Amino acid sequence: MGHKVKDIYELCNTISPFNTQEVWDKSGLNLGSLNNSFESIVVCLEVTLPIAYDLKPNTLIITHHPLFFQPLNTFCTDFYPANIANILLSKHCTLISLHTNFDKSHLNAYLTHKILQWEHFSAQGLLMNGNITPTPLDELARYVCDALGAKNVDFVKGDIPLYSMPLVSDIYVVCGSGCSLLSSLPFSPHTCLITGDVKHHDAMSAKSMGISLIDMGHYESEKYFGEIFESILQNAGYNAIIADCENPFSLCLNQRDVKSLN
Repeated sequence: MGHKVKDIYELCNTISPFNTQEVWDKSGLNLGSLNNSFESIVVCLEVTLPIAYDLKPNTLIITHHPLFFQPLNTFCTDFYPANIANILLSKHCTLISLHTNFDKSHLNAYLTHKILQWEHFSAQGLLMNGNITPTPLDELARYVCDALGAKNVDFVKGDIPLYSMPLVSDIYVVCGSGCSLLSSLPFSPHTCLITGDVKHHDAMSAKSMGISLIDMGHYESEKYFGEIFESILQNAGYNAIIADCENPFSLCLNQRDVKSLN
């Protein structure tokens, strides 16, 4: 007889309460029933088609990204997310997701304290905030890139007269997509938001407010979910398999840049 899904759900709710998620979020039980039994646990950033095909029947999947964000008018299995959900249902799998509630309870702090090594930063809702030694923006971007082991990061300099390359010291960090929080930050040449998924209009808004940005990438900021949650399950007496989710984006260099690297 396998374990009950409701036992893991209660564990999740204890360490990262689902009622702390953002109002738009869809964390919690995404697919299946709390009364289902499971025979194995797979932890991953999100369920992809390869992961879904590889799952054994009666698996409990624990993800960071929910499978469902928008209401479905039809359940057409030709398209995402119904194509993946159909595979999970056929294998009697269950899916629990911990998204913004886990950002607040674990992921943002792990990213900031352990990966970026800013242990003195504290949480302000979704944001981690703290001060560092005043640092040129490009130098800070290189530090973030190296800490994450990323191929590259982008950065945006705030438009402040008399500051050609500001020294930033008031730092805010949020994994995933955090530019919706821009308006809550101090409008200062010393403010820098480090997040992912920075769009063109996000960059233009930040520049106009004098806020600098470092785009560390969505995947790069959240790829630690599996190792964090595996440790939580082990401490509770459960074994889990981490299913790797690769970054969906690949970096393409033009031929001139490739030659310059050789």
